[in-house]
Amino acid sequence: MNLVANPTFFKFFMMLLGSVVIIAVGALAFRYLKQMMLQDVDMSSRPAGRESSGFAFHTYQGVISRLKEQEQELKSLREAASSRASASESLSVAVLTNLGSGVVVFNPAGIVQQANPAAREILGYASPTGLHTRDLMKGVHAVRTETGQTAVEVSSFLRAITDAPQHNQTTRFEVDYRTPGGVEKVLAITVSPIRSSVGAFLGSTCLITDRTQISSLARQMRVRENLASLGEMSAGIAHEFKNSLATISGYAQMLKGEPDETVSEFATRIQGTTENLTSVVTDFLNFARPQQLKREPIELRPVLEDCARETKVTLEFQNFPDRLVVNGDRTALRQVFSNLLRNAAEAARNNTPVRVTVRASATDTSVELSLHDNGTGIPEEALKNIFIPFFTTKPQGTGLGLALVHRIVTEHGGSIRAGNDLEGAVFTLSLPLQKPAAEKPATANPK
Repeated sequence: MNLVANPTFFKFFMMLLGSVVIIAVGALAFRYLKQMMLQDVDMSSRPAGRESSGFAFHTYQGVISRLKEQEQELKSLREAASSRASASESLSVAVLTNLGSGVVVFNPAGIVQQANPAAREILGYASPTGLHTRDLMKGVHAVRTETGQTAVEVSSFLRAITDAPQHNQTTRFEVDYRTPGGVEKVLAITVSPIRSSVGAFLGSTCLITDRTQISSLARQMRVRENLASLGEMSAGIAHEFKNSLATISGYAQMLKGEPDETVSEFATRIQGTTENLTSVVTDFLNFARPQQLKREPIELRPVLEDCARETKVTLEFQNFPDRLVVNGDRTALRQVFSNLLRNAAEAARNNTPVRVTVRASATDTSVELSLHDNGTGIPEEALKNIFIPFFTTKPQGTGLGLALVHRIVTEHGGSIRAGNDLEGAVFTLSLPLQKPAAEKPATANPK
């Protein structure tokens, strides 16, 4: 068939061929575009995966880095806190160690947890840790309020330490205390509860101050005031007494000449009694009248040995310097030592030789002398009044011997205190030291 000769058929054929070509070209184009799109998707998906993994890795590294930094900061803070705690603890230990007052810490059960060196020295315990309150304070034999005016039961004082949480306040006491070695002391004790920041009871603490010397000085001051008042009244009273006694003695002397033997005997007794009373009044005047001291350098040991021979007392010198010289009145100091040694002899136990141990120590300005006897000691209730005039524990005593000793020592600018040790009574005196005379500088003789 001739396609050209039939125009209609030719036109139809060409249209069909064109459609086939267009479809083929479209299919090829679609396939090409599909491949291109798949390649684009593949190419775009690969870089996106790598970037996501890299982001996660860098994020993890950042978190780890920050954690390490925070750990280092915490470590630094922990070290700083530990350093501050260590410094604070060292400071607390240093303060407690060097504190002049004693500090004792008790747990809630009343057991000693800690005691600083001052507390151990004051209380006389080398290691009080672990002791109960009643064992640590067993040397307390008298308790007063802070002012020293009102007496308090010892049991109440101990309860104030163990029952501190019930009080919730600081309580202060003054106590008379005897160390395990027998040394008498006056202590001021402040009891306070210890609580945590949330109010829990952790125990109690005692602040202890040794007031022995202060208390002794206060007693001496009271005695001096009493002596001053006594001296002012003594002259008038003694004058009236002596006049009355002289009159009585005169009448008794006259009655002795009566023929009635009974009257004569009574007159003799009256005269003897008036003479005894006159002697007491004279002793009182000697005590109360101001005495002019004749000071000179006096070596103590020979004076003590002379007084010991007179009173028949054996002396034992311990830690006594070879030449100990004080500045004082020889006669007055002989009275002091004779009275003290006579007291030791009168206090001796039955059939026991009287022995007095003498110890001494010297500073730049004074001498401290202690006399320890082996007698019965001084009753506790008498210690505070032992130097008061007319106070005596002896049936036949006048109460003026130790009062005179006290007056002479104080007039010398010294002090005296009485106490007890394990063997007997102890009298401790402080007297001014005789300073050696300054050597005059040598001068050259003129030629």
